[in-house]
Amino acid sequence: MSTTTAATAPAAPAPASNPATPTTPTSLLTSTSFLQILVAEFQNQDPTTPTDPTQFATQLVQFANLGQLQNIDSAVTQPPATGLMQAASAYIGREVLAPGNQLGLLNGKATSISFTPSVTDSYTAQVFNAAGAQVDTVALGTQTAGTLDTFTWSPPSGNPDGAYSVNIVNSAGAPSSGLIEQGVVQSVSLTSTGVALDLGNLVIPQNQVGSVGVQPSGN
Repeated sequence: MSTTTAATAPAAPAPASNPATPTTPTSLLTSTSFLQILVAEFQNQDPTTPTDPTQFATQLVQFANLGQLQNIDSAVTQPPATGLMQAASAYIGREVLAPGNQLGLLNGKATSISFTPSVTDSYTAQVFNAAGAQVDTVALGTQTAGTLDTFTWSPPSGNPDGAYSVNIVNSAGAPSSGLIEQGVVQSVSLTSTGVALDLGNLVIPQNQVGSVGVQPSGN
């Protein structure tokens, strides 16, 4: 008679234990807690064997150093937006230039448009309001090819503050290209796309500024 021996099934391996997960301190030592510890030492020292005054002096120095480190940490970890605005505020009062044909009118004073004629000819500035209606035509006279010229609009009475656009055309009515918006920064703001510079109803993104100068004399 044959005998069959059943194979013993291998025991299931015990589940591996998870490595200890490092814990993150729930709180850090602050200047307030440091001061509390120092006061507690004063209150609870043994009167018969007082702590060496040198140790207290050392702890006071450590406390001062802690305050300085916290101030530095606060400065370097300030929100990015705050840093951007602080940097952008340096533009206020400066004259900036950016590509474009827009000008702003605020309190009767307009920003400027610069252009460089490709040919020597007589030129005219055509000014349009935000609705696209032409509100003014200004003769600029003969301009020399390759020479930078600036058109600063003196609006007729009745034109409200706001944004306007400009075409510079030659005697044949052909518009000039490469116009440059120019004005003094009045304020800065933070938008969803970055910092914007307001020249007085003319807003220019900071990343489009091609040149920065000092505030023109007399402004």
